[in-house]
Amino acid sequence: MNQKSRLHGFWRNHGIVILIFMVMSLLSVSIMWHYKFIVMGSDMHFHWERIWDLRESLVNKSPFPLVALNQYNQTGSAVMALYPQLGMLPIAVLSLVIKSFIPLVYTVLMLRNFFALIVAYFASYSYNHNRKISFIFASGYTLAATVLFHAVISYDIGRSSSIIYLPLILFGFLNLLERNDWIELSLGMSAIIMCHVVNTAIAIFFLIVMTLINIMKLLNKDKLIALGKAVVLTVLLTALYWIPFIIIVGNNSINFPPSYWKVTGTSTYIWYLSIIQNSVGPFFNVINLLGLVFGIIFFRRLGKYSKQLLFVGIGFLVLCSKLFPWDLIAKTGINDSLQFTWRLNIIPQLIFCYLFAEIVVRIFKKETFTWTAIVVATIGIVLLQLNAQQSVVNETKNNLELNQKFNEDGKKYRLNNNQDFNNMIFSNVGVSDYYPSAAMKYYDNTNKHIATYNGNQRLKVKLLGDGKYSFKAPVKIKKLTLPFLHYKGISYEVIVDGKVVKTIANHNALLTVSHLSAGRHHVQIIVHRTKKELLSYLFAVVGIIILITALIRKYVFKNNK
Repeated sequence: MNQKSRLHGFWRNHGIVILIFMVMSLLSVSIMWHYKFIVMGSDMHFHWERIWDLRESLVNKSPFPLVALNQYNQTGSAVMALYPQLGMLPIAVLSLVIKSFIPLVYTVLMLRNFFALIVAYFASYSYNHNRKISFIFASGYTLAATVLFHAVISYDIGRSSSIIYLPLILFGFLNLLERNDWIELSLGMSAIIMCHVVNTAIAIFFLIVMTLINIMKLLNKDKLIALGKAVVLTVLLTALYWIPFIIIVGNNSINFPPSYWKVTGTSTYIWYLSIIQNSVGPFFNVINLLGLVFGIIFFRRLGKYSKQLLFVGIGFLVLCSKLFPWDLIAKTGINDSLQFTWRLNIIPQLIFCYLFAEIVVRIFKKETFTWTAIVVATIGIVLLQLNAQQSVVNETKNNLELNQKFNEDGKKYRLNNNQDFNNMIFSNVGVSDYYPSAAMKYYDNTNKHIATYNGNQRLKVKLLGDGKYSFKAPVKIKKLTLPFLHYKGISYEVIVDGKVVKTIANHNALLTVSHLSAGRHHVQIIVHRTKKELLSYLFAVVGIIILITALIRKYVFKNNK
């Protein structure tokens, strides 16, 4: 079969589905976009600081910075290295083209939903080869009200991006069990690792559970080899993240994000409200409930792995609820790492959406009844999503407009225009997460751009972006401690008035320069890539070459036989 015939066959089989997904993607933001304002999600400031720093690094031709040279008040925070960046990169690139903030946010959300629909559909199709099931699953999973919670209400770029790839992990693992196929599993794990650490841990926990259930089948030479290939490729593709992470965490004591809440299970009443009200929250919705109920009622009609998934989904529901004794382990490290038990809901939401799709398609013997069920399910999914959008609008329209510099005062804000966005992104609000622990004592000085010299004398510096500062020294300075963090394992070069100078890190993990004359000075801090960091690029390139080769062998050469 030649390439032209293959493309024709692909479009004949999937073209109408892709076109419908385009329409769904437009509808998935239509109501919110119509009102021309954006809810300032709880994590929006934090993630847009990351996005803007990445954007400016692209403009300054220094992509993928390890530390913040522009945002977070130009403190040199390692948030850029320690929090995965994959979900931010498309947004940063689009921001160079779309200059108006509100159209940018909704365009990103629309494209994100379209991409998520495609990923979920083809991940499912690669396993079951059933377009109807894959279509209903992708629609129900991607257009759920819970997605609006992650992507809009909380505006967590890492979390909302990572759930896009969970279908690849689910069906990739099932493909490995059934066909020794390892590519989808490796792609899914690589993508989620590059998006969100906590969801990576949850995905791994899910895979461990499924592995234990199917351990006898996995103890097969061919499957173990396939699993090994998936692991090796994942390690190579994600080297851009885990190598810098190990370098920084292995050499420094880091102040990781604290947990302000005690982990606890979700009450039955909250589950009930989220379902009947189609709430834009992290809990259950109607489609999830139907998937659970249908799975129990039509258990005998489910396939082997779908039966397994039903029990696993119920197990995760128990884990998320008050039935699990969270109080016994709430004082352990789980409290700081997991923070909220509703994070675990991503697994049952994935599972029950799939069970819903499978049963809706297979419950009827007559083709006309099946198509009627598909149409009704699709309309219901879209209407529920539109209702969720309206809920977001109703909850946001009475919020205060952010018409002055953003402060973390606990008030709810909305953004109406570019100026509101500027008030958010160019505020003086900082984040102490990922600071060296030794620097926490001087967090206020660092965040407020205050250098210290000759003991405790204070000097305000002006931020120029891209790691550049300017200041006027009132007297001759023996030692000047800059408001810039120093991490062991990272290579820094400091240029003062055009000349490279020798620097040290003081005992508070801040960069220090010596012997400055009185008068105006310009400082630039450059972060160089170390040999170990360059090794991460080599690993990633090798991984990409292996991936492309494997995809060609699977989808080109195999189809030509």
